[in-house]
Amino acid sequence: MGAALRSLAVGGLLGALVLAVTLDRRPAHADHYPCHVPNYGFGFDTYEYEDYVGVYNEMIDLVSAGVAVPPPYQLPSGEWIDLSYPGLETGPRGARQPRDRSATVPPSLYKAMVWIESGWAHAAGSVPYGGVGPVITAIDCGYGLGQITTGMGHLASPPALDIRVPSARQAIIGTHPLFNLAEGIRIFADKWNSAPELRPVAGTGDPAALEDWYYAVWSYNGFAFVNHPQDPRKNPLRGETWHCNDPNAPGFGSFGWGDYTYQEKVYGCLRYPPVPKGQSYPPPLSGGSPNQPPASSGLAVGDTAVVRVDGQCLNVRPTPGGNPPITCLPEGTLVTIIGGPQEVNGVTWWQVSAGQVSGWSAGQYLVKVQQPAPDAPVNPAGRMWPPQVVTMPSLAVPAVAAAFAPAAYDACARTAAECAAMDFPTTVPELGITTHRDTAAPVSASRAAAYLGAPQLQVIGERAVTLQVTASSSTAASITVRNTGSGIGPFRVRTSAAWLIVRHPSDPPGRVVDGGVAIGKDLPVVVSTSPRATQAGADSVLEIRIDPSTLPPNATSGTVLIEPLLGNLQPVTITVTVQRSGSASGPPQFPFKRILPNVTAEGSP
Repeated sequence: MGAALRSLAVGGLLGALVLAVTLDRRPAHADHYPCHVPNYGFGFDTYEYEDYVGVYNEMIDLVSAGVAVPPPYQLPSGEWIDLSYPGLETGPRGARQPRDRSATVPPSLYKAMVWIESGWAHAAGSVPYGGVGPVITAIDCGYGLGQITTGMGHLASPPALDIRVPSARQAIIGTHPLFNLAEGIRIFADKWNSAPELRPVAGTGDPAALEDWYYAVWSYNGFAFVNHPQDPRKNPLRGETWHCNDPNAPGFGSFGWGDYTYQEKVYGCLRYPPVPKGQSYPPPLSGGSPNQPPASSGLAVGDTAVVRVDGQCLNVRPTPGGNPPITCLPEGTLVTIIGGPQEVNGVTWWQVSAGQVSGWSAGQYLVKVQQPAPDAPVNPAGRMWPPQVVTMPSLAVPAVAAAFAPAAYDACARTAAECAAMDFPTTVPELGITTHRDTAAPVSASRAAAYLGAPQLQVIGERAVTLQVTASSSTAASITVRNTGSGIGPFRVRTSAAWLIVRHPSDPPGRVVDGGVAIGKDLPVVVSTSPRATQAGADSVLEIRIDPSTLPPNATSGTVLIEPLLGNLQPVTITVTVQRSGSASGPPQFPFKRILPNVTAEGSP
């Protein structure tokens, strides 16, 4: 889109804010509320690939093409695991065609979305890349790479077996990254397919057009007004998309995460893909760059500059050349030029501001950050996926401005029958506006086998154990789940009663294991990061305990079920006999294990 068109868009947005602030706004509601007190999410373990860039790129390519996971299959418990790709409807409102599995999701678009959701991490921050540990879980109980909330709650649909036991489907989504991404694609496809009955249609409803996914992207995060481009709480000067933390992208250093809608963040990372964690961004293909050789020429008051001092730090002084220095800014610090220049002792000095610090620094160590126009080519070097060209909706187009009128949103939010007013064109030939295709290369369906593996789980330990329980503690029985096959071996842990607890010996108080993984010897597992050490595969070592605070007076036995979810599917049952010593009462050790009255009975069906 040309500069004149962008200028018109900003003007249209400013004018529309007057209307937006006068409308009654209902509170923003997420699509799903998966967590219900007193539960705080399931305890899932997972494996985080060390080559997360290469592996998750290919996994997303596979799930986007609908060829990643097996067809629906049934467990011995009678439950089904079905994460198969549903296909996509195509066409505009009034000429919508039925779902077609050959119509697929643009993989680069979902890569950007996963980056926004989880930063391409499936495990919690305490787990190193290449390690095994708890899955990353958000405060709203979004799990893993795709931050899956739909269907993942304790009372969700498809439901957990009861308020404390995950379904097999929930467990495999929480433990296995490939299945997690496959479920994310299913949800994304569902958002696309919800139009035109429940959502507006962008463009002609062509799933190959990146721009036509606008409303599906919006809906993935919740079709709330907080993601409306005319939300008056958003800065109207923020630009078309988020910079995705690329220091060479428009808006960097001026606008932050909260200034953009969800779809502007996703499309921004589609346009300016991130680099692997700890790496530097490439310079722009044209114009200046913070990676240029040091030179202060071209600096002016109001510019953003970056400190370039060959790994050292740059002094900030109270006056040009004055002592003692106020502070020393490290390599790569972004500063704003607020005064100068002044020549002192042959050195050009600029007054700079960085956070709460301001003072004077030598210009030879400051490099101007020159940001390209939003439609300028993006340097692909070193990025996690190829940059994609995309055109954002322009309020300079009357049909787009009408679709994004806040009143049109309010009508659609009230009743889906009125969503047609939000339909907008993504191709306007007379203005040079057109759609774009994902340039990602096709993936071979045969590559899915590399990530599914052939897990064969073996449960090592006694099948009948006796645990001593007192008023405040119990003894423990140890079991080990080993994968004698290959790949990630996911499993579910199911107990017959709330007073039976399964956990790792090293787990913090209160954590239980509802689902875990045993890693085959074909996969390296990082067991130490300093110094780095790996081993071939990893067992899941568990212990069974009794929670005295929830043990009924008449309880004498229970069972623990270890159920493989992939590969060999034969479950193993461990019978637990209770042997009491004193009164089994005391303060709750596992408060989240309480059972809600009249919601479910103690024990699993």
